[in-house]
Amino acid sequence: MGNKGTTQGNNEEIELVQKLNSNKNSELWKIINHNSNNDSYYAVRCTTKKLSLVSNQKVFPKSDVFIIKSSNIIVLDKYYLDENMLKNQNIEYTLIMDSGISVKEKKSKSYTIQKMTIETFYKLFGNYELGCAIEYYTTEEDFKKNLILEVAWHTNKRKIIDKINKLKDKYNYTHNLPLNNNKNIKRSAIELTHYIIDNDAKISDFIFKGIGAFSNPFYALYIYKEEKMFINNIPIKYSITTGSGRSKGDYTVVIKP
Repeated sequence: MGNKGTTQGNNEEIELVQKLNSNKNSELWKIINHNSNNDSYYAVRCTTKKLSLVSNQKVFPKSDVFIIKSSNIIVLDKYYLDENMLKNQNIEYTLIMDSGISVKEKKSKSYTIQKMTIETFYKLFGNYELGCAIEYYTTEEDFKKNLILEVAWHTNKRKIIDKINKLKDKYNYTHNLPLNNNKNIKRSAIELTHYIIDNDAKISDFIFKGIGAFSNPFYALYIYKEEKMFINNIPIKYSITTGSGRSKGDYTVVIKP
């Protein structure tokens, strides 16, 4: 999703809403499956947090912009419309399903696609072991740090090695590294997790689109970047890494472009 706290991210979300509402016959509408007679359809910027179906907490969803349909007269501000404006006008409207759009900053590759806490990772992948191994420290002097990691992730090295081997069999994963040191354990976990994401549609849909995390239309089936609209598919390149808070005990697994 776009960065709600940055002016640039906000500006690009505002820009998309204005473009869609100012020209109901634009190519942008056609890409999101609206081809004609869009007079009663409006683009709305998402400005409120939504309930995460995984964490059961309110967070900003994957979609930054979504579409509604209303027969009422809606007052726009230079073609701009957001959720707060809708609420203030007490407008009756219908949410258009599968219309969620994720807005990316121009030329930016530094955004986070998905950040998973320990429990979110477990709910998505069904184990703690891969997540713990992804966060492993790889040098001998950091041995004690890995023991702390293992406690936080409810596992240990023996369970990690056993789980990696079982998942390799389950997914017919044939890239084998000897799991005889922390570096190989970490690398195997990252590569295997990448493989699972690429080959499990339910997991990839959650990570890249937010399906399963947010109700419709607050997951994102479309991406708007550099003034173009795209169908939201799994990116060709993405990385799996640790969050920035690992050294402080904030354990997360992060998916980035």
